[in-house]
Amino acid sequence: MIGVLVLVKIGWRNLWRNPRGTLLTALALGLGLTLLLVSLGLLDGSHEQLVRNAVRFGTGHVVIHAQGYQDTGSLELLLPVQVVSTTAEFMHSEAMKHVLRGTSPRLLASGLLSSAANASGVSMMGVIPKEERAVSLIPRRIVEGNYLNDDQQSGVVIGAELARKLEVRVGAKVVLMTQAVQTPITGAASADADTDADEGEMQSTLLRVNGIFRTGIAAIDAHVIQLPLPEAQALLGEPDRVNQVSILLERESDSPTVARSLRNQLTGVPVEVLTWRESMPTLAQSFVLDEAFNYVMNGVVLAMVGLGILNTILMRVLQRRYEFGLCSALGLRPVQLAVMVIGESLALTAISLALGLVLGLSAQHYFATAGLDLRWFFKSSLPAALVFDPIIYSRLSVARIASSVGIVFLTATVISFYPALKAARTKLPGALKVF
Repeated sequence: MIGVLVLVKIGWRNLWRNPRGTLLTALALGLGLTLLLVSLGLLDGSHEQLVRNAVRFGTGHVVIHAQGYQDTGSLELLLPVQVVSTTAEFMHSEAMKHVLRGTSPRLLASGLLSSAANASGVSMMGVIPKEERAVSLIPRRIVEGNYLNDDQQSGVVIGAELARKLEVRVGAKVVLMTQAVQTPITGAASADADTDADEGEMQSTLLRVNGIFRTGIAAIDAHVIQLPLPEAQALLGEPDRVNQVSILLERESDSPTVARSLRNQLTGVPVEVLTWRESMPTLAQSFVLDEAFNYVMNGVVLAMVGLGILNTILMRVLQRRYEFGLCSALGLRPVQLAVMVIGESLALTAISLALGLVLGLSAQHYFATAGLDLRWFFKSSLPAALVFDPIIYSRLSVARIASSVGIVFLTATVISFYPALKAARTKLPGALKVF
């Protein structure tokens, strides 16, 4: 044991025979670790922000649909009335109180919104304003006027792009036209077909624009409108019915657990309870692609770090061939020469990791507080996938830091075996020749 410590001490001293070269190499390798930590932090941060915003513009962390609605989007597939009450009771129970942020029942349909100047197809969303404020970001993105009032039975909020197309402002009147729900008529109910003659016919209502929102997402700003749930239900001829219950949680990680608990509560009811990964599969798949690309880039960084260590240690070994020959002549065994070189390599790696952690955690702190403003890179307009928030804040967990340091250390250790093998194979008397 004492012999090994002596060899490691000799290896440490060998590093400082050329201090400038050692520090430059350690700095280069430390920058590799810094780049690795920054890229992982920004990746995790961007995913966290994207999920947080996407679920609040979309279906929430967990969503409840009628069976088959996810695949077909059929308006006739409405939720049973008891599902909404059962869900509300369960989510507001003592066990779920610390998990829940909000629930919002919604009635979704397509329609035609027209003004005196123009008309446009829209996606209608009937909501309860108080509940929707806790779940959606649209109430927070109002740029003109006000969001829907809980006491209102009528009114509508529309996107900025849709308002521009219809040439309307706050206070203007618009007409919403849609098709009433066509409830399937069974044989037993066929005698009442005359009383249901209005079902499936076009219905319209006059609405006043309460507010205009801007999300930055063209598909939402140009097509989505929100109106009070009773107004939407009356228009579609389905009082007390909805086709979606959106649930927002405090933590995204609780989504699978909450979905599983809701499925148990609604056993036997023809509904489907989906997490955001199931209700928005395209977004989930984009995360998989992002992570795969990031792993490839991190692999390139690790390869650069490894080659840097290999080049430095191998050059030191080749330049000290005479020295290793002299050590062999004095009685050092090949294994001891290899241990000395590996100790030198590990010492260089330790210095590099220390510098990398200082630089990496400093950069991480900056990006976690100030963020990375993507408008620096996209002067004109941001890509559609980034418009939720142009500033990305880094999020780096302790597990990510530990795994990054461990991978770099392991890579450097494995790579140091080759220079150590070269030193151990030093042959006498050729190594003692002075040229």
